[in-house]
Amino acid sequence: MRNDVGATIVLAEDESDLRAVYAECLRRSGHTVWEAADGAEAAAMVHAHNPDLLLLDLWMPILNGLEVLEQIRGDRGAVGLKVVMLTHQRDADTRLEGFALGASAYWTKDISLLELSSKIESLLDSPPT
Repeated sequence: MRNDVGATIVLAEDESDLRAVYAECLRRSGHTVWEAADGAEAAAMVHAHNPDLLLLDLWMPILNGLEVLEQIRGDRGAVGLKVVMLTHQRDADTRLEGFALGASAYWTKDISLLELSSKIESLLDSPPT
C-alpha cells in the first residue's frame, strides 16, 4: 500500500526492454515495483503484494491484459486497486472494453516517461474508485 516513500506498483509488460525502462522510471520516483512478464504472473503478484497500482500491458502471454483485469476485478481483495492499461492498441472498442472491465485509465505506449510519471502520481493521489 502507498506510504510516505511511494506506492507499490505491479508492472505487467512482456517486452523485457520496455519493462526495464518503465520499472526504472517508477523506482526513480520512489515506488516499489514488482515486475511481471505475463498475465498469469501479474495476477499472482496482485494477490501477493496488494499493490496501489497495476500498470497492465494488453497483449501478453498466458493471460492478456483484459483477462487479468476481469480476473482481479472479480476478486474482493483487489477492491480500490487502480489499473492502468498501457498498450500500443488504440482502437475505441478495446478502450471501451477495458473501461467496462474496470480500468482506471488507458494510455498508449507512445507516452513519454515524464508524462507517464506525472499521470501515475496524479492517479495515485486521486480518491479510490
